[in-house]
Amino acid sequence: MEFNLVDDEWLPVVFTDGRAGEVGLREVLVCAHEVRSLALDVPSQVPPVVRLLLAVAHRALGGPVDEKQWEAWWEKAAFDKAVINAYLDEHRSRFGLFDAQAPFMQGGGLQALNGKTKSAALLVPHVASGNNVPLFSAERDARPDALSPAAAARWLLHAHAWDTAAIKTGAVGDEKAKAGKTTGNPVGALGQLGVIMPTGPTLWHTLMCNLLPTAGAAGGEDLPVWERPPLTGQWAERMPKGRLDLYTWPARRIRLIPEPDDQLPGGIAVRQVVVCGGDRLALGSGQELRGWMSSEPHSAWKRSKNLERKRKFPLVYWPVAHRVERQLWRGLAPLLARAELPSAAAARDAPTLQGPAVLAQLGTRQRMSALKGMPLRILAVGFEYGNQSAVIEDTYGDELPLPIAVFSAQDEDWREAVLEAVAAAEGAVRALGHLAENLAVAAGCRRQEEELLAGHRERARETAYAELDAPFRRWLTSLNDEDADLDAALDRWARQVRDIIRGRARELLASVSPAAFHGQASETGDDAPVMDAFLAEIFFHRAVHKALLELLDTDGGDGDGPDDPDPTDLEHPE
Repeated sequence: MEFNLVDDEWLPVVFTDGRAGEVGLREVLVCAHEVRSLALDVPSQVPPVVRLLLAVAHRALGGPVDEKQWEAWWEKAAFDKAVINAYLDEHRSRFGLFDAQAPFMQGGGLQALNGKTKSAALLVPHVASGNNVPLFSAERDARPDALSPAAAARWLLHAHAWDTAAIKTGAVGDEKAKAGKTTGNPVGALGQLGVIMPTGPTLWHTLMCNLLPTAGAAGGEDLPVWERPPLTGQWAERMPKGRLDLYTWPARRIRLIPEPDDQLPGGIAVRQVVVCGGDRLALGSGQELRGWMSSEPHSAWKRSKNLERKRKFPLVYWPVAHRVERQLWRGLAPLLARAELPSAAAARDAPTLQGPAVLAQLGTRQRMSALKGMPLRILAVGFEYGNQSAVIEDTYGDELPLPIAVFSAQDEDWREAVLEAVAAAEGAVRALGHLAENLAVAAGCRRQEEELLAGHRERARETAYAELDAPFRRWLTSLNDEDADLDAALDRWARQVRDIIRGRARELLASVSPAAFHGQASETGDDAPVMDAFLAEIFFHRAVHKALLELLDTDGGDGDGPDDPDPTDLEHPE
């Protein structure tokens, strides 16, 4: 049974003319300029598939070694067909999904120590498998639905990227296995990251935005998995040799087991698999952690004072994970931070945040010029794990339009304007949360009832952020013209925020108990301050005015907010 990823169809795509289809590696790269987007099963398949395509492109095209070469490729508006074909022909045998000796990203002849296989559903997080039975799942793995070779290839990549950290079955040949199992397995290669990936109007633009200079790669040792010796049951804990090694990191030892099935295209089905522990990133020293950071371009990083203190490292950064309850635009600061890895000797002055290297590269002169005026979107994908990372609790996926100017290495104005817009919205939402809390106190809730008050605050904030979400995305899209008046744009956004937040405040005030207008003592004691709805509203308007003041163009009089006391001098809890 044969299925080769080079020429067999396994990647669902949408072409620029609106047609849908499935293509192999050769066609998707040669015709990348004609592909609008990948149309994969789930958003979390996009990063591992794109990173696979990047690894092929880097090796086939031999670079780019610098931005000058990247610019020359950009001017051609398509990848070199002859070069892509020659590379894929040379390595075609390593892309065979069911090859006996070296199946793609699998261990040839891999067997579990207990001699058993598992349902192919193990590769698909949302499908029941063994003890992992999602709520309301109608499926069981006694006779699991078959995966076609195309789907099996996609979920194979997904497992290497996102698999849980549960105990894995030991593999024959794994000298580290104990009692038939391997323990201490980390999550997949992308599992600890909040993945960030720029995307363009076509797949070719997306790949070009993510093709980073390879000059200085580890002396020719940075190779994708198919240019390395075939995988076996043995695994190693090691540092990545570079980006290509990381893009195709074999985080698991897997074998897809094909069987004849006349009901599926091609007559092949995958119902059983072997999944064992694979290579682990060595992260035990400061040097190893910095090496990981320098090789991984698709994540933002935050300085970890905790790791520096516990491990006595002078300077340590850790990936910034996405928060499933928060839209991407609310966490833009790490994305727009500079990506300059300081030396350990410069730890004292090292910044708290480091942006994704792939976004920082967009700020070079060549890329700024090439991408000017182009609609650019930032894809964010991540997983939230639970129970010692042995289960997936939630997934994160968001996409945000961002003007290319915010990444400029020469001009900070656009970056600062977008961050100011986010900060102003957060300040206004915070004021609304305080209003909800103060109204609850005015209606009789005690300050000591923190859980109850927190519920009032969070409900108000969640509804406000939900209402601000679409307007903020439209506002970002309106900034795509680099000649836009930033002051006018910020003023426009501030007024929109004010209108939305005031609207939510009116709803809160309209629904409050009549007792709130009489007021209640907010604390115990004879001289305890009294909170009522009128005072709560005054505090609210003052706080909103303060949050938006720097963005509003108040020339000629804005008429916003009474000349009342600063709420920080009164009853305005944080």
